[in-house]
Amino acid sequence: MTNIQRRVARSVSEYLEVVEKIAPTTFAGLWFRGQPNARYQLTPNVLREVTFTTDGRGQPIREDQIVRSSGSAVAGLHPERMLDDFKRRARPFLERDLKNDFEWMFLAQHHGLPTRLLDWSTNALVALYFAASGAREGTEDADEACADYLDEKGTEHRDDGFAVFVIDPGMINSIICDVSDPIDIAAAPEQWAHYLRPTDDMIKSYAPICVTAPHITPRLRAQSGTFTLHGANIHPLDWYTVTRPHITKIFIPNSVTRQILQSLRRSGLTQSFIYPGLDSIAADIRIDESIRYQAELRAYFARVAADERAEQAARMSTKARKPKRKSSARKPARK
Repeated sequence: MTNIQRRVARSVSEYLEVVEKIAPTTFAGLWFRGQPNARYQLTPNVLREVTFTTDGRGQPIREDQIVRSSGSAVAGLHPERMLDDFKRRARPFLERDLKNDFEWMFLAQHHGLPTRLLDWSTNALVALYFAASGAREGTEDADEACADYLDEKGTEHRDDGFAVFVIDPGMINSIICDVSDPIDIAAAPEQWAHYLRPTDDMIKSYAPICVTAPHITPRLRAQSGTFTLHGANIHPLDWYTVTRPHITKIFIPNSVTRQILQSLRRSGLTQSFIYPGLDSIAADIRIDESIRYQAELRAYFARVAADERAEQAARMSTKARKPKRKSSARKPARK
């Protein structure tokens, strides 16, 4: 399998330097997706948990059978049925009418419904925030983890770090569907209708395409929302031989998670920036107060330790200046 482009970063500044060196090959710019675990691939939520039902020859799968052949059938969550149900139940809560099923799909995705969409962003720091905010903190040696990742003989799917994927959507689309720009799919729903129910026309809607969404919610606007829309094939975007050379994966070790988040926070990348609303404002205030409290606590214990050292030094100084008392023992009398 052809390799993706591997890069590493141990700080926000190093991350931005790496991004700066990734040159788009079309005029579409770059898209970014943060993953909290570098083991994860570019698969929409709805396609992550599937069960194979037939093998590549159309034969039923035995319970103990290992499936390697292509053309297998799978069972899993039904995204089209869920979207139909969402439309029916959500309509009374909408403040405006949505024009077509693609707009409904974008809205459902951002309210947590599993769809065939995979979120991307045109903002490199937003993607880094998504990756770091969900990552665990680790104690691994950062330089060693980065060196291991850059070794082409080793796996790109690792548990000791998080990752940001970078693509040129124009290049991906030119490979998949002969279009050199991201597709404003909600503006041309008839042309791309086969991606609404891709299993009805598996030839036309086989692989993922890069699409843009109208900013129908403040959250979409804040996150610079863009998506890959995945078709009938369940494989991740970074599985296809034709797309892998055009994907960059930036690995960041878990041992720098806290420093990354602190740097992003100083730059204004907070939860309320990503998710505008009162809940996020409250969450940011809680985080700010926790940071302030921890700083005050460290300062308090530092003062206590300094006072104890000063008292100990004073006692030692007093003891050193104190004159030695002469011995009061009497000399033995002469006989």
